[in-house]
Amino acid sequence: MNDRHHDQRHDIDDLRDLLPAAGPTLPAAPAGLVRWVTDNAARPAPLGPSADPDGPLDDLEPLRDLVGGARVVALGENSHQIREFGLLRHRLLRFLVEELGFTAHAMEYGAAEGRAVDAWVQGGPGDLDGLLAPGGTAGGVHRLGLPAEVRDTLRWQRRHNAGAGRPVRFLGCDIPAAGGSLAPVLDPVAAYLADVDPGALRFLEAAREIAEPIAGGTVMVPAYARLDLAAAEQDRLTTALSRLLGRLTDLREVHTERSGRAAYETALSDVRAAVATDRAQRAMAEALAGAPDAAGFAARERYLADTLLEFLDRSGPGTRVVLIGHNAHIQRSAAGIGGPMEVTTMGSLLARALGADYVPVALTGNGGETVENVPDRDHPAGMRWGRAAVPDAAPDSVEALFADVRDRLALVDARALRAYARRRGLPEPVRTRLDTAFVEVPVLDAFDGVVCVPDTRVGADLLE
Repeated sequence: MNDRHHDQRHDIDDLRDLLPAAGPTLPAAPAGLVRWVTDNAARPAPLGPSADPDGPLDDLEPLRDLVGGARVVALGENSHQIREFGLLRHRLLRFLVEELGFTAHAMEYGAAEGRAVDAWVQGGPGDLDGLLAPGGTAGGVHRLGLPAEVRDTLRWQRRHNAGAGRPVRFLGCDIPAAGGSLAPVLDPVAAYLADVDPGALRFLEAAREIAEPIAGGTVMVPAYARLDLAAAEQDRLTTALSRLLGRLTDLREVHTERSGRAAYETALSDVRAAVATDRAQRAMAEALAGAPDAAGFAARERYLADTLLEFLDRSGPGTRVVLIGHNAHIQRSAAGIGGPMEVTTMGSLLARALGADYVPVALTGNGGETVENVPDRDHPAGMRWGRAAVPDAAPDSVEALFADVRDRLALVDARALRAYARRRGLPEPVRTRLDTAFVEVPVLDAFDGVVCVPDTRVGADLLE
């Protein structure tokens, strides 16, 4: 049992309860900003049933000026598992690669797991659906996989690379298994240590002994398990991982001489991912226990950002990256969702490091359906995914500014919209939608572009 008494803990059934309660700050969207969006929005091709993601890209030319010479362009989504966001990002990625010469495709996906995906898009053997389709198990835990639309994009990338002078790399940036399991990083590290430093295996095995029984498909599974795991056991896991990281750091020269620099750096990154995952699991468990500490959630954001920045550092000149992730991760502002869950974001860290070379573009929607995530400790993934109607736009949200362009996609330059709002003294949007909730974000500072989709549908292979 946990060292804390259960009667002193108030477990949270729904993480949305931790969002700050606040009503709209405006009775209606500013008419001047609605008109500006209507008059100035670019209109990419629709994404209906007949949409061809591999068709012409002329309609995306406005993206050229928005991107400029940026080294990293982040393409977001306000909810995972949305068909139209996947199709749109497929087209945006193609434009950035085919027209602007981007050379890497990075994703909010496990860095360790991403190595197999990179090998596949470079022409390696294997079945993509077997590797990534949702369902089944991987390493003994429930596998989330990647949606059909994302897998189709990876198939395009493989076809593109087959005839490309400079193949497009794939890069996972995230902690393993969405924070649910250490196996994707500890397994390859174990194989590495068996050859390079067998004496360090005792730390790894001590970590495995505690981590494997509580593993699951997302961070929610071990977070729930930690509510009933003794604090001493959690500390033993943290200590084992800390000693493993210290061993690899302290013996850098020895390891590099024995394994080569590339193998050492991969192993070091995997151990860092394990340490970050432990912190992320602790942070989520604390939130579920009703005592969230925002700083704890920064571990995952830091790993996401550092993995990408390290890739840029070791890549050749001319490397440009398309980064796929949730709006909440890519936003430049660290203001996050406010309240006790407010957290530093990957985007804020990238913006600090890259300045104008980082361009985040939010994807959102104003109709149809979206995903509703409901924590459930009895579900194999620690949460249930449901379908919900997209709520009406809050009057002080960026979505409300697209009220008169509901007939098709609309892309706006948030920097130009911000400049117009400030010249005219008009109130800027202070919210954007995350799944079914509207959360506080200084949208026009957080993103350089915003795309609003008039109608969205949940992907066909959503695991419910």
